[in-house]
Amino acid sequence: MNNFLIDRRGESQDESSISRRTFLQYTVAAVSSFIGILAGVPLVGYVTGPLQAKQKVGSWVSLGKVADFAKSNDPQLVQFTITQQDGWTEAQEGRTCWVVPQGGNSFTVFNGRCTHLGCAYSWQTQGDWAGKFSCPCHNGIYDRAGHVIGGPPPRPLDMLETKVVDGQLNVFYEDFRLGVPDKTPI
Repeated sequence: MNNFLIDRRGESQDESSISRRTFLQYTVAAVSSFIGILAGVPLVGYVTGPLQAKQKVGSWVSLGKVADFAKSNDPQLVQFTITQQDGWTEAQEGRTCWVVPQGGNSFTVFNGRCTHLGCAYSWQTQGDWAGKFSCPCHNGIYDRAGHVIGGPPPRPLDMLETKVVDGQLNVFYEDFRLGVPDKTPI
């Protein structure tokens, strides 16, 4: 039996070889498949991303020695710097929080942003609002426990998670959505 075929032009051809046209068809199909897979992987990630469990978007920060906060019964403002990573860029950003001593090694720590529009608020020691947190931008008033007692804030001050490690007060710092009644991390 012959292993040769005769093509349309009347030329004989080996059965095991492939034509240039068939080779190009296979090559185009392979390249197209590869490009389709490359384009499909990000698309699958985009579609399934919201289904994955959301992780906390914050970081643990040391605020200082517990003994330093226990010296006074008044809330104390603490300023610190956090590092935000955006792709390959790192940015240093200043943040604040208020440490409210509760006795012993127990503290309540509030995010330093008003829940209304994110303005800085302060602890009042004199005047009509003595013993209260006051936001001067829109007259938001909070009691020592962070509850709203006046003004437009939609929810209490945002309380942060704390822990004491080796005599240091640490806080899990995170920012929350502003102007809404529920405490939703950004």
